[in-house]
Amino acid sequence: MNASSLLDLRPLSIAELFDRSFRLYRNNFVTFLGIVVLTQLPLVLFQIALAALADTSADLNRTLFMDQLVGTAAVASIIAAILSLIFTQVGAAALTKAISDSYLGRQINFWDAFQRIGGTWFTLIFATIVAGLVLVGLAIPIALLANIPCIGFIIGIVGFIYLFAVGSILISLIPPVVVLEKGGVINSIKRAWTIGKLRFWWVFGYLILLGLLSLLIIEGPTALLLVLFETALGNTNIVLQTIVQQSAGLVLTAVFLPIRLAAITLMYFDLRIRFEGFDLMVLASADDEFTVDVSDLTTKTTL
Repeated sequence: MNASSLLDLRPLSIAELFDRSFRLYRNNFVTFLGIVVLTQLPLVLFQIALAALADTSADLNRTLFMDQLVGTAAVASIIAAILSLIFTQVGAAALTKAISDSYLGRQINFWDAFQRIGGTWFTLIFATIVAGLVLVGLAIPIALLANIPCIGFIIGIVGFIYLFAVGSILISLIPPVVVLEKGGVINSIKRAWTIGKLRFWWVFGYLILLGLLSLLIIEGPTALLLVLFETALGNTNIVLQTIVQQSAGLVLTAVFLPIRLAAITLMYFDLRIRFEGFDLMVLASADDEFTVDVSDLTTKTTL
């Protein structure tokens, strides 16, 4: 990576952030697609296996086996939730690292994306859980205040809208902070909030636009496909329905997830460029034979 390529690290508009996100995805399509498929396919297969188990159980005597069925379903749901959390965060970590390396001029490939994340995926899982617990804790006093006569309704509406904005920003920025800055769980959560609050409502609006894209690209087409499938075939086999649903979800997620993470990672860099002089740190650290590691350029200043 040379200095000339780094000169393009500058504050970007929302349109420019989206444009660069799509270009990154197009230039690394195979790598990004492979990461998503590798981390999402096991979840798809597990859901199909659960559907097959449920379909098989439907033919059994439910009077005799109801307790066993309920217990099996509960265990399976817990396992599915744990696997989903692990595979999703591993994929998010690998994609974030690959996106960052590509954006900063490092050559990437499928296997390096996983090798270079180290144990950050483990930290990412716990940081996400802790952040979720913090948000739940903040929701409790808002819910209590919402019961105040007359003004409680307004307090509740405003409070939950603000909490939703805080949660969206925090959860979105935790992956790039954890993976690229390699901090601990608590420090990463604090760091994500420190960066996000610098342009709070701008970041929230940016994430709303990403959410609308997700609705158009993933949730909308998946729901439409399921409606058309059920209309055409009626009450068909539950396994076949699950295969169609999970396969459609996998394809659409593989299309959109890298774009979403690219947009968030580039937003993270944009915030650091605007408020921490990240572009100047990169220029000061780079020469023709040196590739920048983001974790080496983390400011220690409390903003």
